[in-house]
Amino acid sequence: MKKLWLIIIGSFLALFIIIQFFQPEKNDNLINPQNDIVFKLDMPTMVKKKIADACYDCHSNKTKYPVYNRVAPVSWLLAKHIRDGKEHLNFSEWANYDKKKQIKLLTAICEEITSGEMPMKGYVFMHSKAIINEKELEEICLWTEQAAEQVMSQP
Repeated sequence: MKKLWLIIIGSFLALFIIIQFFQPEKNDNLINPQNDIVFKLDMPTMVKKKIADACYDCHSNKTKYPVYNRVAPVSWLLAKHIRDGKEHLNFSEWANYDKKKQIKLLTAICEEITSGEMPMKGYVFMHSKAIINEKELEEICLWTEQAAEQVMSQP
């Protein structure tokens, strides 16, 4: 029985070591930084900082990776969250969205943080800077309204 347990534990350990060689691609591909939302819309400093702290790791082309990202399968889960986040909204590609999509996304930003859907609970648990308080929430939502007006007024 002891030998069986050693084989099982050894197999899991070997598998764990092997999967470390299969890491996902890093999200650090800033092809054209001028496409980022911060260069395309007026944004108060507080809003810019809070969106960077709470959103950019999953919703931009530049992720600040935590140390635990180097361990598979955690790295795979984080890569999936980032891919999914960028499919919905990618701040680094803001200039590539048409006006209608930009307005829709600005509305969604306020709705998602107001409902508590974003930032994700697990992300906030690991990144306390991502917590959005009531004052910040109000300022972000006010900014999204003003930014939508700015988008509508652009030629």
